Formats: sequence, C-alpha cells, structure tokens
Amino acid sequence: MICFSLVAHENEKAVCNQVENIRRFIGRDYMIVLYNGGRDKEFGKQVCEKYNEVQLCAYSRPLQYRKTGRVLYDVSRWLKSMNIHYDYLVYLESDTMFIKNGFKNYLYKEMRGYDFIGQQWRKYKPSKDMPRSPGTETMFKDWKRWKKYFKQNYFYKTSNPYQSYRYETIQKILKNIDEKKIEVLLAESPVESLGEMLFPTLAKKSGAKIRKYPILFKKYNRWKPELTKNDVKKAIKKDKFMFVHPIKSSTLRDWMMKNIK
Repeated sequence: MICFSLVAHENEKAVCNQVENIRRFIGRDYMIVLYNGGRDKEFGKQVCEKYNEVQLCAYSRPLQYRKTGRVLYDVSRWLKSMNIHYDYLVYLESDTMFIKNGFKNYLYKEMRGYDFIGQQWRKYKPSKDMPRSPGTETMFKDWKRWKKYFKQNYFYKTSNPYQSYRYETIQKILKNIDEKKIEVLLAESPVESLGEMLFPTLAKKSGAKIRKYPILFKKYNRWKPELTKNDVKKAIKKDKFMFVHPIKSSTLRDWMMKNIK
C-alpha cells in the first residue's frame, strides 16, 4: 500500500480535486493522510467524511509559510501510533497533481533495492560548500545546532514533492529520533524548507540506499515558475512524466480535472 502525506491549509475544493486525482491515477491500495497546516481546526474534516481513504493527521498543527519541516515527522509518528502498515510513504503538497497512470508501478519497480527516492539529491558540507537555495542558506546559518543534532558534518537535500520512503526506513528514522531535542529545533530553528533536508538526512544516516528521479523530471516538478496550461499539455504528451508541480491556479486545476482522464 502507498500512503500519501498531503499537507494543505485552505481550499477544501482543491483538496477534493487532489483526492479525486489520486483516485483516477493510482487506483487501489492506497491511503491519504491529510495534514491540516492552518489555524481552522475544522479544515479537512468534511474531506475525510466524503472520502473513506482520507484520514486527518491528529498531530496536525498550524504551520508558517515555508516552514513545513515537521509534516513528515508528525505524519509518520501518527501512522505508527495508529499501527498502520504501508509499503511507501509519499510526500505531496497542495499544489501537486498526477497527470497519467504509472506512478505506482514505477515506484515499486524503481525502489527495488532502494529505501528512498527523491529529486535533485545533493550532499552539503557547510565547512566547504556553498548553499544553492534559500533553504540551504538558512540551514548553513543555523548549522551549528543541526550539526550537533545530526552528529555529522554534512546533510542531504532533495525537493519536497514526491519524495518517497520505504516503511522500514521510516521506522528506523523514528527509532533514532531524539524527540525532545527535535521538538526544540522544530520550534526554534529558522531553517526554511526543512522538510527537504530533515528526513533525507536522517534516512541516509539510518543506512538508507537512495535513488534519484531522472533529471528530466525537474522540468515539470520544480519550484519556480509555476506551471501553465501549456506546460501541462506538453507533459501529458510525453510518456515519462507522471506528475507535475506546482499547480497554483484554480482555473488550471479545474481544467485538469475536466480534461485529463
């Protein structure tokens, strides 16, 4: 079973679109854990009532912009507390969408012999490397504390959407996390885009064998600029692309729901 971790904080219609999108292109044997990152405590409850495969993460809490670093931690430990077993945990955000079938088969095939897959994997050693993104720049500035926590002089980074972990790797990460120390860091650290660095680093430290998505996936799974209808149409025509990010426009999302079957 694939477990999708989906973080959102507004626009339940968009969340419903994402659930229906997953239904359309993933098929069976999956579940979705919805993480409510906003201040409205009722957000997401109607979605869970409408779709049996969606459960609300009880450890959800309000998040600041670009500060979603604790989402995988909260979702994975909630899954453990609920004794839910899965094969892979896949991280999704509110602006991710699948565009064709194939991701499930691709994931199970590509993960043979591997424990984690992500895009643009990089290893950073702050003592000699230069930061290449706003997130890594903030990590470099706060590296003294994180170096002490990781107990090593380097960290790893990937891009957030579609990073996927084998169940056994998640359990190793949770077992090795110092809960008191990580809570202090999550509350106090100014690091942005921490989710791109925290679990990837802990996974590698736990002995995970890592795999990269093909570099060409970056064309339609990127940070900026946001995708246009023309981008999505081009991605659909090419067999290798199964998902896209970021989809910011509600108009584009509506078009995708009506026209991509």
